Order: sequence, then C-alpha cells, then structure tokens
Amino acid sequence: MVVVAIIGVLSAVGVPMYQGYISEVKAKDAQNTLQSIALQQKSYFNKQFCFYVTGIGDKAGLINTGLFGSELQADGPIPITNNQYSFEITGTTSATCTGSNAATFTATATNKMDDTEVFSITNTLKKTGF
Repeated sequence: MVVVAIIGVLSAVGVPMYQGYISEVKAKDAQNTLQSIALQQKSYFNKQFCFYVTGIGDKAGLINTGLFGSELQADGPIPITNNQYSFEITGTTSATCTGSNAATFTATATNKMDDTEVFSITNTLKKTGF
C-alpha cells in the first residue's frame, strides 16, 4: 500500500514536470527553426536580391521546398506533420520583389495549441518571443 502511495505521489509530480519539459523543448526547436530560416534567407537574398515569402498560414511545406530547396514538402527540415508549431514567412514587396519574393521578411512560428505563444525573427535578425 505504501508503494502505491509513493508511485501516486511521484506520478502527480513527475507527469506535469515532464510535460513542461517537452513543451520547452518544442519551443526551443521552433526558435532554432526560425534561426535556420533566417540564415537560409540570407543565402536566398544573395542569389535573388529579395527574400522568400509564403504568406499567412501554416506554410512549413512551402518553406521546405521554396526556401530550403527540398523536392517534396515533407522532405525538408521543418516537419509538416505532428508539428506543434505553424510556420509562415511574410514580408513587404517592392518594385523589384514581387510574388513569392519580398524586400523584407518576418518568419513566424505560432503554437497550434496556444496561439498566444508566438516567436518571430526578421531580416534584421530582430527576435521576439525568444
């Protein structure tokens, strides 16, 4: 009976701590992905003289193919299934940067379960929510 009580106490404390740890790891992964997007944007800009943008919404697959050069949306560095965060890249167009290209960019990761948890990085490497 004492063993059952100890297991119950450990479960009551351990499970919430584990879930908090997993949530923090996923948040750090989203932040690292945004930093990878920013680095890849610099390379894209050196070739195109504009930044790559996807528009609003969960565009992880488009980022994988359009920015990272993956053949298939699911083959890129950003998981498109079972991902806790949605990713998008928005920006402002100019006379020379139109369509899927922009003069500036803001890459955003939004928690799908809690839309108040948002991380972003801009073309000037300004980070918010980190």
